[in-house]
Amino acid sequence: MKKNLRPLTMPNHTANIKKKAHTAMPREDRRIIFEFQETYKALYALCVQREMKKPPPGMVGAVIQHPDDANKVLVRIDNAHSNTQQDIEFSGDFLAAALMLYCRTIRIPLPKSAQKSVEFAPDGVILRVQI
Repeated sequence: MKKNLRPLTMPNHTANIKKKAHTAMPREDRRIIFEFQETYKALYALCVQREMKKPPPGMVGAVIQHPDDANKVLVRIDNAHSNTQQDIEFSGDFLAAALMLYCRTIRIPLPKSAQKSVEFAPDGVILRVQI
């Protein structure tokens, strides 16, 4: 006995999906976390490249946003040999550029068109990359 078989038809939802795909795109949001030692290397390397005064020897103890100027950051350098601390002021753009240079140096790809920003953590600095 042969049954009457009909092809299965599915509602056409792909047309709606295609329309929505043109108006909204998936976005990428990456966070690259730098320990303080890497942050120091990044700042030092960019200072050398731009022939600027290098940060003093030591370890980064903290990186915070400047209390009086939102466009600047304070980097606290702890020197264990002389038992001193020194706060160095950089622009936020300089810190971001230093972290991007460090990424290129260690071959972490960064898209040119991405929006990049810097965030602070208690134990490091975060380069946020959004596409």
